[in-house]
Amino acid sequence: MRKKTAIEMAKCLDDISSGIEMIGNFKDNKYVVSKVEKMFKENLAKLDSEMDDIGKEQVEALKEAIKSVDTTETNRLISEIKTFISKNIVYKVVFMPYKAAMWDSLESIWMAADKDERCEALVVPITYYELDDKRNPIKKVNERDLFPEYVNTVNDEEYDLENDLPDIIYIHNPYDNTNLVTRVDSRYYSWNLKKYCEKLVYIPYYKWVDGVSATNFRPGMYHADYAVQNSEDAVARYIDSADEYARILGTEVMEVKESLKRRVINLGSPEVDKVMSLSEENTLLPEAWKGKILKYKVNVLYNTTLTEVIRARSLEKVKETLNFFKDKKDKAFVIWRPHPLMRQTLISMLPNLLKEYDELMEEFCNEDYGIIDTNASMYYSIFWTDMCYGCNISSLTELYKYTGKIVLQDFPEMAKITSNISKGDLLNKLKNTNVVKEPECSLADVVNVISNNIELKIGKKLNLENSGEKINNYMIDIIKKI
Repeated sequence: MRKKTAIEMAKCLDDISSGIEMIGNFKDNKYVVSKVEKMFKENLAKLDSEMDDIGKEQVEALKEAIKSVDTTETNRLISEIKTFISKNIVYKVVFMPYKAAMWDSLESIWMAADKDERCEALVVPITYYELDDKRNPIKKVNERDLFPEYVNTVNDEEYDLENDLPDIIYIHNPYDNTNLVTRVDSRYYSWNLKKYCEKLVYIPYYKWVDGVSATNFRPGMYHADYAVQNSEDAVARYIDSADEYARILGTEVMEVKESLKRRVINLGSPEVDKVMSLSEENTLLPEAWKGKILKYKVNVLYNTTLTEVIRARSLEKVKETLNFFKDKKDKAFVIWRPHPLMRQTLISMLPNLLKEYDELMEEFCNEDYGIIDTNASMYYSIFWTDMCYGCNISSLTELYKYTGKIVLQDFPEMAKITSNISKGDLLNKLKNTNVVKEPECSLADVVNVISNNIELKIGKKLNLENSGEKINNYMIDIIKKI
């Protein structure tokens, strides 16, 4: 039964306990006895309606004890039934993702909740809008059909949130009405969702990068009861940013700091769980990639972020990188994964680059030295490539480290890189660590070393605790105490 039902049943049992005591004290008062017997009947009927077969047996035994006015047996059965109810509470846990490509930030928590007998898990992909450069909605979108087939999703227009009143809601969009590129329907703003659940939990859709990621204010993070992070560095830096939050909110710094201390917690990353779970069985090679991902080549995931293009206000580095793969197609093959919102971001923020970007994309697609990764999931690219080339501010680049395969961190400010490390030293470095950086190491030299030392293609996964299970257990324990 749901927690709210369990609370109602516990009240029924408390009323019966009080009633049996009243009958003992006023057994000669027909009026009191009549009122109490009516109360017994109503409360026992409520208990009957909510109990399963085992529970109904206990309720029948309780009825007999009440008839006998056996206070000791009645109270014993009441205690037994309360224990039974407590053990049979099912907590409603609702996941409200908006982008299918970002489902990985919630998936392992959903998996943990879905197999947890204490939970009834529901996935409700929510509607959002694409915006033009004036922040006006131009397209209504719901990506329910893009979620994995094994995830049973519910149409958000049919889900009755206001009456269902879930115990926990998980979100991965913290922007509410502040996003410049996309915006969720106002019904799903964090302060609205908070009205209809016991606990609202925000899980970032990106992997925090220690010493690099920014602590920008996000309303959903602040309105949520808990904002789960995946690093002690993240927790510390968010708490240290209390003055910025206080200025935006118009609140005292100490009040905001204490609030952040309560709600910002490090419980790990579901996205790392996803990387750790990848295999040929659950990450099948996409049909369009067959015959193109070849073992004798160095297959490179080229990860292009929004931030590096926005900062550069140019596509020169992207062009230079693609030209390298075009020239070295006998040795390397590129899977290019521009950020899923790249084109929409250019429309909204850098419309002068849109024509150039479209031409670059068309030219690339007409060549044979690489593939555009348009999959909602980035994990096909992560699994089927031998190395990753991308900016260190990107959570995709950060997540790739957990494969144990080589990561070359891009230096976006320089379009052309020449290594300042010898190939021998580079080989030794790659054998000792899977992460190297530009401008010390160039893409050309890293690809060349891997090509001549194929053992570098094999990554070693780490043995880490499952964050989804950790988060689910933590939140259920919190709800149980309320």
